[in-house]
Amino acid sequence: MVMRISENIKFNTIVDNMFKSQDSYNKLAEKIASLKEINRPSDDPIGMNRVLNLRESRASVEQYTRNMNGCESWLTITESKLSAAGDLLIRAREVAVAQSTATASAEMRSAEAGTVQQLIDEMLSLANSKYDGKYLFSGAKTGEEPFSSSRRSTAEIGTAIEAEGNGDFDGTVTSGGVYSGTENGTYVVKIVAGGTLADATYKVSDDGGKNWSEGTPAFGALVDDAATITLGDGVELTFTKESDADHYLAKDDIFYVQALAPGYYNGNGEELSVNIGEGTPFAYSISGEAAFTDKGEGNVEIFSILNKLKDALDNNEPDTIASCLDDLKAASDQIIKNISKCGARMNRLEIAKNNMADMEMDLTGLISEVEDADVSEIITKFAMKEIALKASYTAASRIGNLTILDFLR
Repeated sequence: MVMRISENIKFNTIVDNMFKSQDSYNKLAEKIASLKEINRPSDDPIGMNRVLNLRESRASVEQYTRNMNGCESWLTITESKLSAAGDLLIRAREVAVAQSTATASAEMRSAEAGTVQQLIDEMLSLANSKYDGKYLFSGAKTGEEPFSSSRRSTAEIGTAIEAEGNGDFDGTVTSGGVYSGTENGTYVVKIVAGGTLADATYKVSDDGGKNWSEGTPAFGALVDDAATITLGDGVELTFTKESDADHYLAKDDIFYVQALAPGYYNGNGEELSVNIGEGTPFAYSISGEAAFTDKGEGNVEIFSILNKLKDALDNNEPDTIASCLDDLKAASDQIIKNISKCGARMNRLEIAKNNMADMEMDLTGLISEVEDADVSEIITKFAMKEIALKASYTAASRIGNLTILDFLR
């Protein structure tokens, strides 16, 4: 069967091809303008998916780098403050050496007591230093001033606190007991299965929520509309109903309380940490407990020994002054140890930052391989497409000018 090709078919075919050439021409022009091989997902769906995955990886690397920069700044300030504290302890030891001799008079010792008081005040200022609105040495309690000017003579249990986002328990929660711990700590209760006050189950953490007790006991029968549970080291929380209505505890409700051992320190022994890689947490803070107290990793209560020295100078007690020398040396060693810890952590950060910089460069290169256009190749294709498009314009114009007279010749 012979099929007749009409002029209309020819015209439509040429116009259709011309539009396709225009579309290709425009896409090439867009690639030249953007210097990108992929400007929208439809250009290369598989390639675009790879680019998005690589961009996500690069964004993670950039976030880890920002985390490391923040850690580096924090450690730099911490190291500076600890170095200044070490200088104060050296000065205090010089005073103790000079005033423990028989040649020193009561008047000289009394005058140097004022010097030591100035050292104590400056040490307190250093220990309560802030960076970026947060206390450097308060452990995880960055919003609370870590050191007091006067010593806490007995252990204390703070006020019970309900976490933000808790459910609708409208009873009261109070803390109590006698704290027997030797270090400051945060005790947490988490509701495992919600229900009435008597029926709800819970678990307990004595380290701020890092580790939890085994088992999930229920609050049990109420006594005078109240249920009391023990969190550890003598810390108790009492949940009390305020009316005859049921008081429901919701799953994942959290209640916590801070317990403080005797001493000057109000923070805790926890260290702040962030991820500097996938699944790689990095502790970047030095707790005041480790640097300035005899608890946790510390060996010397620095404020106690400085106040002991001051009192001995005031009271003209050369033997007591001499007895402070070893503790002051140990305090200096304690500060130096934590300065060294800052240095070791900064060295690790430097290595990690270099690795992240290399990874970011590699990811950028991989993205470029998929996404960026080969400009010379695109320009060549563009020139060829321009010639083809002009030819299609010429052919279309000739067919458009045909009349019936052209077929009567």
